[in-house]
Amino acid sequence: MHPRRMCLDCQTLTETPILLYAIERASGPAFPVYACPDCAPARLTPDAAMSQLFNHTTACPECTPLECCALGWALSKVVGRSLRRIRSAAAHPAADAPPPPPADSL
Repeated sequence: MHPRRMCLDCQTLTETPILLYAIERASGPAFPVYACPDCAPARLTPDAAMSQLFNHTTACPECTPLECCALGWALSKVVGRSLRRIRSAAAHPAADAPPPPPADSL
């Protein structure tokens, strides 16, 4: 059973919190910051999401098969969504980006 945590972006409680980062303090333990599986892909790089998935599945006996562990399943969806976000951003440049030079000027 994983503890319920509040999502940084949508402020809802989630049963499957995804760790975004930890705020280090001068004294005492670090303060972890979480997101829900729907908001996490916007804040995690694909490498960070894949690292969390790998670290979780190697230590979780319930992750075989992956559908049996709620956190493992949520992390796998976060990895897929973050990869799709990166790919779609590369395929569609931002609206405020300068236009490419004309082909005949090269």
